[in-house]
Amino acid sequence: MTLGAFEDTATFSAEPIHRAEADRFRELYGVTAWFGHHTRKWWALVDQRDLVEGTTPERLGEAIMAARRRAA
Repeated sequence: MTLGAFEDTATFSAEPIHRAEADRFRELYGVTAWFGHHTRKWWALVDQRDLVEGTTPERLGEAIMAARRRAA
């Protein structure tokens, strides 16, 4: 199956550094996190309800904590 114009968007590359950082987010915050290769941002799904982003891992950590404060 080919995806035509969307072929490049379907490509996933889990670089080891990104995978290690995503694992760290799971351990520290209990969230699923990933680096968006096309957006060039970090993303996390917080408590199965909030999708947050950050330009760096540190900013993503801040966004995760802010989402939890808003939900409390």
